[in-house]
Order: sequence, then C-alpha cells, then structure tokens
Amino acid sequence: MTTILGALLPIFAVIGVGWALRRSRLMPSEMWPPISRLAYVGLSPALLFSVISRANFDQMSVAPAVLAAVLGFVSMGALVIALKPLIITDGPAFTSVFQGSVRWNGLVILALATLSYGLDGEVLVSLIMVATIPIVNVMAVTVLTIWGATDKTPDLKAVVWRIVSNPLILGCIAGAIANLLGVFQTGAFAEVLALMGRAALPLILLAVGAALDFTALNGRRGLLALTAVNKLIIAPLVFGGIAWVLGVRGEALAIVVLVGASPGAASAYVLAQQLGGDRRLSAGDVTATTLLSLITLPIAVWIATQIG
Repeated sequence: MTTILGALLPIFAVIGVGWALRRSRLMPSEMWPPISRLAYVGLSPALLFSVISRANFDQMSVAPAVLAAVLGFVSMGALVIALKPLIITDGPAFTSVFQGSVRWNGLVILALATLSYGLDGEVLVSLIMVATIPIVNVMAVTVLTIWGATDKTPDLKAVVWRIVSNPLILGCIAGAIANLLGVFQTGAFAEVLALMGRAALPLILLAVGAALDFTALNGRRGLLALTAVNKLIIAPLVFGGIAWVLGVRGEALAIVVLVGASPGAASAYVLAQQLGGDRRLSAGDVTATTLLSLITLPIAVWIATQIG
C-alpha cells in the first residue's frame, strides 16, 4: 500500500492545484476547456504512441489482463442494467448512474500505473485503454439513446466516427504499428513525441482538478452514493474476480483492479449534455468518485496485491 500511496498523493496534489487555480481565478474557468482539449487531442496521443512503440512485448503477457478489463466493463454495464428496476429515478438520471458506474478516467490511471509499476504498468494500461474505450462508449451511447431525455435521434455514423477517430485510440494503434515495423522508436521524431507526451499527464491532472464541481454534490445524494459504491467498491471486486479466474496474477492483477477502481471521467458529463442525460448528476459523480478514490484506490490495490 505504501507504493500506491506514494504514487497517489502527488497525483492528487496536482489535481488539487488545478482546482485551486480555477477557484482562485488565477486561471479563469474559460481557459480550462482549451487546455483540456490540448492535453487530450494533442499531447495524450503522443504519449500513448511513445509508450507503445517502444514497448518490448516479448517479455510481457498482457492478453489475459486486457481481456479481464474488457469483461469487467461489460459485466458492470450488465449489472447496472439489471438493477434498473430497483433504481427509482427518471431515465436521464439513470443514464448518469450508468455512465458513472462504467466510465473510467484512463489517463489518471495511466499516470498512477506509471508511477507505481513503471513501463510495464504504463504499457498495460495503454493497451486496456485502446481495447475498452470503444466498448464503453458504445454502451454509454446505447443507454443514453434508450433512456436519455432528447427527441434527437443519434446519428449512428457520427457515433461510429467519434469512436474510430478517438485520439487516444489512434495514438495507440499508430504506436502498435510502429512497434511492429520497428520504426520511429529512436531518433528525432521519437524524441519529439516523447517530449510532447511528458507534458500530457500534468495538464490532464490539472484539468481534472479544475473540473471538480463541489456544488453538484448537493443534489440526488442517494444516486451519487449508489454510483460511488458501484464504481469504487463493486467494480474493483468484479474486475479482480474476473482477472483471477483468467489466471492474471501479480502486478497485472493489481493494475486490472486499479482500472476497475478508477474514478469517473469528465467525458460522461459531455455525453450527458449531448444526448439528454442528467449532466448535473454526472458532474457530481465525477467529483465524488475522484475525491473518494483517494481512499479506495490504495485499499483496492493492497487487497489485490495480497491475493495475487
């Protein structure tokens, strides 16, 4: 637990700096969306390309861990759908409970895995991201299409394009191709991308802090509590159980549990705004799970380490 705490504290310190910068108006609210977009669209793909293009897959066995993560997200989605008759709320609020229970902040977990487990952790989380981002997005859009409060029919082509053109996925795929061909692993181009990538995670963490909305915690506290329990307690148990059955052990097991125990992602708020979800509840979900994960993440990973 000491290792994960040592990695977690500086990450949350940077998140706290982001919140303080916005709160103090040293960097006003209107400055943060462009910063977040720069980190997400411009710098994060460079980071993922750099990591995957240089990875030595001959010394890694990642397939069972990636499969466990995929099955974990699908299982959590199925669980929330199965619980819908017991969740007494309107359709838009249910979509936010679903997103809050299923979506994960991959870049925060990438930073944590890198600090805790080095290059192997960085590579494994990157591969889990490229495998699960499309699946999570398809599930979220489907649920919002059925229960979201909008008369607008989602454009299927636009949804598909949004998924296949996701900058994080493209960065991972390009890195895998470069790794396979043995190109752009050294030299000026590789160094430029590596330098860009090193700027991604600090900016992402600052943007996460700036997006925290404490006022959103005041409404629908029962649903916020349900989402937090799903995301921070049930999900790591589900992910860890699946990984264990698939024979995943050691650091790989801890990383899969880390993925399951991740706080929610701000993309849930954006999608709720676009497709008729309860965006206020989604903002509360992200804030609550981000704050509580400071406590739950070390516990989840410590348990996984003891078992695995």
